[in-house]
Amino acid sequence: MIRPALLVPLLALGLSATVPAQTTYRWVDAQGQVHYSDRPPPPEIQELEARRFAAPPPDPTLSYTLRKLTADFPVTLYTATNCGDLCESARSLLGSRGIPYTEFPLANQADLATYRERFGVPEQVPSLSVGSAQFKGFEPGAWNRLLNDVGYPKAP
Repeated sequence: MIRPALLVPLLALGLSATVPAQTTYRWVDAQGQVHYSDRPPPPEIQELEARRFAAPPPDPTLSYTLRKLTADFPVTLYTATNCGDLCESARSLLGSRGIPYTEFPLANQADLATYRERFGVPEQVPSLSVGSAQFKGFEPGAWNRLLNDVGYPKAP
């Protein structure tokens, strides 16, 4: 028989194993305005793009501190195919600190729209977001300050 004191942690563990996915919808209305929403568009909309995003499960090999930081302040690296050495330097900086990140390549118009919502125009890659903070372009000092401010370790 399971003791009531053990039931709550076991239940929390079971609930945390399920990762909710979110669908994002993009559509253009009759006036030509582009809309993004987590709710489906009105029924009269004919052209619709829906993307389903799911948070990756936490990496069990990471320390508790890194798992907590990546949950609270996820790191996203925005890149492009023509980024070359700058993008490689950006990846190297994050890798040298052992920071888990998601790379978001700007491959199509929808990706550019997502970038512009976050950073504005003009596009400049590589760019970095750490939680709600961001920095456009690659400048190691500024990137390190962003990462340090939220508590990411300086070495793996």
